[in-house]
Amino acid sequence: MLVVNVPNRWRQITEGDRPFENRHISLINDKKVYKFMSEIVEPISHLEGDNIPISKFLENNLLGGIMIPGTTKYEKRNPNPTGQIPEWDLNKCTQCNQCVFVCPHAAIRPFIISKEEALAAPYAKKFETVKASGAELVGNRYTLQISPLDCTGCNACVEACPESPKALKLGDIEDVLEVGEKNWDYAVSLPERGDMVDKYTVRGSQFQTPLMEFSGACGGCGETPYFKLLTQLFGERMVIANATGCSSIWGGSFPSNPYTVSPKTGRGPAWANSLFEDNAEYGFGMFAAMRHRREKLIRLVQDYVHHTQVQSEHGENSTEDEEKLVSLLEDWLEAREEKTDKCSFLFDKIKPLLNKAIPEKESSEEASVEALLLSQIWAERDMFPKISQWIVGGDGWAYDIGFGGLDHVEAFESNDVNVLIVDTEMYSNTGGQASKATPRGASVKYAIGGKQERKKNIGEIFMTYEHVYVASVAIHDQAQTLRAFVEADRHKGPSLIIAYAPCIQQGVRPAGLNDMIDESRYAVDSGYWPLYRFNPELAHEGKNPFILDAKKLRKEISGFLKREGRFINLKKAHPEIADELFAKMNNDVHHRMEHLKELAAGYKAFDHKDDASVQVLFASETGTAAQVARDFADACTLSHDADAMDNGEVDDLDGHTTVFVIATAGQGAMPQNGKRFYQELESREEPFSEGTRFMVMGLGDSSYYFFCKAAKDVERKMLELGAKQMIPTGMGDDSAEDGMQQGLHEWLDQVWPALEVPPPVEVPHITPVKVIFSKRAILPPEEDEHMLQQFYQSADQKAVSTQIISNDLLCPPDYNRDFRKITVQKRNGALDYGLGDALDIFPTNDVEKVHTFLQEYSPDFDERTVVKLHAWGIDGDISLGVLFTNILDLFGKPSMHFLQQLATFETDEEERSIMLDLQFLKAQAKKAGITHADVLMRFKKAHPPLPALLAMIPLIKPRAYSIASAPVASPDTIELCVLINTWWTKQDENDGMRYGLTCDMLRKLTSGDRLWCRIKPGSMEAPSPDQPVVCAGIGSGLAPHLAFLRDRVYRYKTGEVPSPAPFSLYFGNRFYAKEFLYQNEMEEYVEAYGKSWFTLHTAFSRDDPSGKKVYVQDLVGSTEDVRKLLHEDTNGMLYVCGNQNL
Repeated sequence: MLVVNVPNRWRQITEGDRPFENRHISLINDKKVYKFMSEIVEPISHLEGDNIPISKFLENNLLGGIMIPGTTKYEKRNPNPTGQIPEWDLNKCTQCNQCVFVCPHAAIRPFIISKEEALAAPYAKKFETVKASGAELVGNRYTLQISPLDCTGCNACVEACPESPKALKLGDIEDVLEVGEKNWDYAVSLPERGDMVDKYTVRGSQFQTPLMEFSGACGGCGETPYFKLLTQLFGERMVIANATGCSSIWGGSFPSNPYTVSPKTGRGPAWANSLFEDNAEYGFGMFAAMRHRREKLIRLVQDYVHHTQVQSEHGENSTEDEEKLVSLLEDWLEAREEKTDKCSFLFDKIKPLLNKAIPEKESSEEASVEALLLSQIWAERDMFPKISQWIVGGDGWAYDIGFGGLDHVEAFESNDVNVLIVDTEMYSNTGGQASKATPRGASVKYAIGGKQERKKNIGEIFMTYEHVYVASVAIHDQAQTLRAFVEADRHKGPSLIIAYAPCIQQGVRPAGLNDMIDESRYAVDSGYWPLYRFNPELAHEGKNPFILDAKKLRKEISGFLKREGRFINLKKAHPEIADELFAKMNNDVHHRMEHLKELAAGYKAFDHKDDASVQVLFASETGTAAQVARDFADACTLSHDADAMDNGEVDDLDGHTTVFVIATAGQGAMPQNGKRFYQELESREEPFSEGTRFMVMGLGDSSYYFFCKAAKDVERKMLELGAKQMIPTGMGDDSAEDGMQQGLHEWLDQVWPALEVPPPVEVPHITPVKVIFSKRAILPPEEDEHMLQQFYQSADQKAVSTQIISNDLLCPPDYNRDFRKITVQKRNGALDYGLGDALDIFPTNDVEKVHTFLQEYSPDFDERTVVKLHAWGIDGDISLGVLFTNILDLFGKPSMHFLQQLATFETDEEERSIMLDLQFLKAQAKKAGITHADVLMRFKKAHPPLPALLAMIPLIKPRAYSIASAPVASPDTIELCVLINTWWTKQDENDGMRYGLTCDMLRKLTSGDRLWCRIKPGSMEAPSPDQPVVCAGIGSGLAPHLAFLRDRVYRYKTGEVPSPAPFSLYFGNRFYAKEFLYQNEMEEYVEAYGKSWFTLHTAFSRDDPSGKKVYVQDLVGSTEDVRKLLHEDTNGMLYVCGNQNL
């Protein structure tokens, strides 16, 4: 007997209630959708579809099998048999989004929101948010919301959470139904901000709106997460041919349509269903037709661009819009084969200009060539995006009935199509019959006595063509799955992805598909399901195209077989047959693993990988660390290949040299594919033998408190065990000016000498900037200023121009250190900021220095030369002097990459060898702080042409300065506390003091001058007035602490906060008499609030006559404030601002 618990709310349903009236009709603001839902969906939902008149289908434009997209979001079926729903604990969450990645129904999602949006939620107190992590999301909030009426309670998200204890747990749906429903509706109504992050990472992909949602698939379905991911990566430019089977039933059962469109762009997947036997041909037909149409569009665009160029040469003038259109079409022609969203982004800019350019209707005889071309281009406009064609279906289609067509489509290298097989290893939709994907020993329909034959190895079959991208993936390994999807799409030619899909027909024990993630993990760990990628692109680079992503059998296959009914049933019914078949399967698994290891053995001249003297191990969450490690292994002649740490053995480190490349997950956590290895390393007590050496490269983001912690943990433990560290651990900082590359290259410069191997010879690629010399001899200043506005106000810079109000010295004029208080106009709206934020200031180069450089560098141009530029948001004429002064970092520090690029233009081998010598750049930097301009003048004969030169010199980066003012206290101004950065050089012609680029500009600014700037949200959460605070800062590091203090003083004075929590400030500098910044203001605060809530501690390190230096950190350690305000009050906060030693 089965007890069915009836929800209490059912008692309130009356006989007159209609299903549709209880759905989310309030969400439907589209008349077309409302009409479809009310006239078509509602009758069908209560089995009255036969009564719908034909006229309603005609009125709703449903002829030809057309369906309105995204109707499932309005159904709210509450398909939850468990009565449980995930509950989020934000204090344990690291915002990895792994729970979102695996959700089969897209019912749990992360949202990037502003503080104001969080406060405006219908149930704001229960709309929990936390500061968004990552440099790209600084200043925003992160929330995880669950749709109570769409969640199936399958537990997949809880299983996927990597934290311990987990940040998700299942709770009673009745407790959160009303609040959860309202908060979900509010969250999905907010602007989508997925474009703020890299969508080709596990975390970033899940900030993209899924364009396949709330399907009718089983709870815990193993197929839908793959389809959802496809739409998040390629959905706005993808076309799907779906074979009949489970995926076509949950994917398109009229009138429910889970495929939807982006709320931002209105684009989404085009989906169609075909028969079992011809889906590959069906999808190929789509591809062939679109290829023909796109080739036609390319010809039309080329003809139009050529026609306008001829007109220009004959002196015919074009309007500004026409010039922009031609320029954008030229960009599209250059990017047309890029398998990214670039073509779509360009089309968004082209479309309004193209529509505007098309003349009103006129007869074909009267129409100009230009008008005819524009009209034909408009007719083919849906071909502007680079379409990603996918052919999808289950194993019954791919392995059996449709295999002939699939083989025909994949056999031709020119067929640029992608195939996804969701492999349940049986005909799931028709009841679980055996297919050629069914493994040996499974008891399924048509093989009840146990299937005797091995599973068809479809992956290796298609590898034999050598031009097909092939991957075998499993949803628990999210980074590998995502990487395979992206590589398949970008591969020029056919691809095939085989995705392991746990299914209800398999009879997973003990909890069914509630164990979907664990089942996937067990399948891989036991070797039952292999993880690999075969990428033909690597073969073109001279690399091994086969990558085995799971190389170690961690569990016995027998344990996996005991988890599924299809194997358990055979053991019960026919134990002897089961034992025989299971033994054969065990042999199959071990044989296959050895075979795959041989394929992955590599192309280097080692008899076996153990013969390589350097092993390279990585721990990677998003794939970046894995790529860095593999690139290093390819370049290092002593290494075999790079492998995940979890595929290695700690004992194998003993007596060997190991290079670790380790990313950081969440708040300092070890990535998933390194956790097991690290646990074994931590538990080891026996010291390593002599000869055990190691190097570590850590990747992270310094805006996180636990920057590169996982790498540091490995370093610490290796040293504890007696291993020798060959060079200091490298730190790649994703939030640095040049990203992680700067730290990586500095580390590599030390690696090659330490290993005594030559560095790889790099031939860097240079993509020339789109620039030509203009016909205009000189440009009026206002036109140059207009071009600068285009640059600074572009989507990449988002800067505003503001005015300097004052620029005051904080130290005596004759003192050798220059601290300044700089006040700028706030400009309401454009420069709104919060406590802890910084002001990004865009510096400019010295005009005279630019003038001198251009005169000496080339006789072909000077600062007055006008060029037509199409780059960096600029589209038009600009003077070279303005370009080099305001945009290009001409006097910035050159990288080794810059020298390598310059060397490609050098014909003198001796000069070229100097450029490529690592010691040259180091020696020059120590002497004089060498710049790009210095290098270009030193190697003047290299002389790259202007388009290459502009591409080689990086853009000037803004410099961030902490804001010292509080918004509530200073609503119209922004105040900065700045130390003008200087250093001394020791070289004959450059002997003397040098200034940092921004500081050199700032020290010269006076009241009324203007500068370009933007707000940079702070990485730290500002304290609330009821939180005890300890602030420690030195020098200009006082700025953010002063802002916190001023905010608290203002709120106390106005009565908003009658009793502020204690505030303890530690400030340090060199000399009391000359460097006590804001002394008068500080002493006023001490006098006014020193007996109630404010305490000031100062440390001036150079004042002691005996020479003893006392620093801020010494004061913090010797006073009681930290203990009282932090240890005894868990609500207290500690803020530190200054150099790394502090």
